Amino acid sequence: MKEQARIPTSKVERASRFIRTGAKVGGNYIKHYSKKLLNPDHTRDELDADNAEDIYESLSELKGSALKVAQMLSMDKNVLPTAYQDKFSLSQYSAPPLSYPLVVKTFQTYLGKGPDKIFDSFSKNAVNAASIGQVHQAELDGKKLAVKIQYPGVSDSISSDLRMVRPIAAQMFNISKKELDLFMGEVESKLLEETDYKLEVRRSMELSEHCSHLEHVVFPQYYPELSGDRIIVMDWLDGLHLKDWLAQNPSQEERDKVGQALWNFYDYQMHTLKQVHADPHPGNFIITPAGELGIIDFGCVKVIPEKFYQPYFKL
Repeated sequence: MKEQARIPTSKVERASRFIRTGAKVGGNYIKHYSKKLLNPDHTRDELDADNAEDIYESLSELKGSALKVAQMLSMDKNVLPTAYQDKFSLSQYSAPPLSYPLVVKTFQTYLGKGPDKIFDSFSKNAVNAASIGQVHQAELDGKKLAVKIQYPGVSDSISSDLRMVRPIAAQMFNISKKELDLFMGEVESKLLEETDYKLEVRRSMELSEHCSHLEHVVFPQYYPELSGDRIIVMDWLDGLHLKDWLAQNPSQEERDKVGQALWNFYDYQMHTLKQVHADPHPGNFIITPAGELGIIDFGCVKVIPEKFYQPYFKL
């Protein structure tokens, strides 16, 4: 996978990238309607594929909240054409990763030394890369570890990115200003929480401990002493992401086991803990070789207020 040497971080750079992408999309429409004039039966398939490619390329370079919006949209099968869903779903764990020198720089900035001085071994290439950060594999004292590193500038660009996305969302979802204010406010607050890696480590440890009694559900151990503001270290969970596991056509019995574990996990959070793992895209679930449901990434957790819980479930 092609690596990225830098991420545009200034408002001007990021706004310019949005504008250039808009121009590309406009060009795709001109090309589409030109072909339509010559052939009235020409479909939108090529247009959708070209637009999806250009938009995803832009968002994947910007990373952060811009790419997170694509990730969120890819989970709703009714919002976007198939070409967009297929392309945007890459943001769940297959986005273009950052180059190794930027990874080293992040370690030196937040932990004071490079990964080679902390771990016995550390993969120079990212194993997974998503919207907020990427994951490398490491070893220390015989333990296989997952090291999650946040992209530079992500937290600083959230508010300005969402202001640029706002008019697009208003047109796409056709909702009122009041509803849009509530929606975008919620998205912004949750994205800011996701960039707080110390909060994520704390929540991860608390929620995994509370849910450790659930059958067929497993969690990695977290290492706060090795983690920092932009780096999280946890045990490596061997297995397949949910989408890849399903592609292997598991038996109905295996599907039922994982489905029940997933139900129990969310049921217990909602009705007992009243706080929920709120980023349930397929990249955050790993099916282990033993058929257990491994759950990672507690960066986005929604606390359920009693004033919502009681009337909602009463209804």
